[in-house]
Amino acid sequence: MRGLVVARSGAKIEVWLPESQRLVIGIPRGKLRKSDVRIYCGDWVNVTPVSHNEVAIDSVEERKNILPQPPVANVDKLILIVSWREPDFSNLVLDGMISMAEFFNMPVVIVLNKVDLVGKRELQQVRKVLSIYEGLGYTVLCTSVKRGDGLDSFCEAIKGNLVVLAGPSGVGKSSLLNKVIPGAMLRTGEISERTGRGKHATTEVRLLPNPQGGWVADTPGFQRVDLPRFVSLEALSKLYCEFTQFECEFSDCSHTVEPNCGVLQALKRGEIAEERYQTYLYWREAIRQWSVKG
Repeated sequence: MRGLVVARSGAKIEVWLPESQRLVIGIPRGKLRKSDVRIYCGDWVNVTPVSHNEVAIDSVEERKNILPQPPVANVDKLILIVSWREPDFSNLVLDGMISMAEFFNMPVVIVLNKVDLVGKRELQQVRKVLSIYEGLGYTVLCTSVKRGDGLDSFCEAIKGNLVVLAGPSGVGKSSLLNKVIPGAMLRTGEISERTGRGKHATTEVRLLPNPQGGWVADTPGFQRVDLPRFVSLEALSKLYCEFTQFECEFSDCSHTVEPNCGVLQALKRGEIAEERYQTYLYWREAIRQWSVKG
């Protein structure tokens, strides 16, 4: 019998049984507990019934991917939620999250939430920023829980998949999810007056059933991207998808000072956005410093 791990808090594991449409407690077998195998939300497991409310977890099926922070397995889409105001938009954070998604081979959907807070004078700037990501082939949605903007498109993007909602604290992940999945009952946090950042409304990863099919993982908000923990200097440039189409003289080109660098030449021609290149330089330096400390 197969089951889907939909929640884990400490030693407690909750498993959804598709055949009987029941939620039960999963207890790993002794052999599994003693092994190096970790069990994450999103894992498909093979189970044996122990009682009406409990199953023994015999094994964990092979994963197609895993997002380590937060720990979720078998992700179909990574939904990156940001806002223009409250908290302010940061292309540095967004590009870091996109690079993480690219590194773990997860399709990305970018959601600009709270568009009702965008002023008329800012519209042109917002459109320019979003066009950069649309030009790279990423799906970009604009939503507002307050006005209802883009909610149908958001529902369409997430249905039928196991998706992870990720983004800085305070951008409205929980509020957005409460709106599109009735009964989600996620506690909405507020913006801290002192820091201007969101107070965390969610403290653990849990898969929520989507009434239209699929599952949604709401995750604890985070204020920084730990890209240097996972990505090497050599790998970083390959995660900026626009860089890969340009050839350089040197195979290990850093795209910073080398002669005949295709990326630098494309940057001068305006074929690579200056904003994206600057975040590349930032993350490159962050990774370099991390490697020196490590």
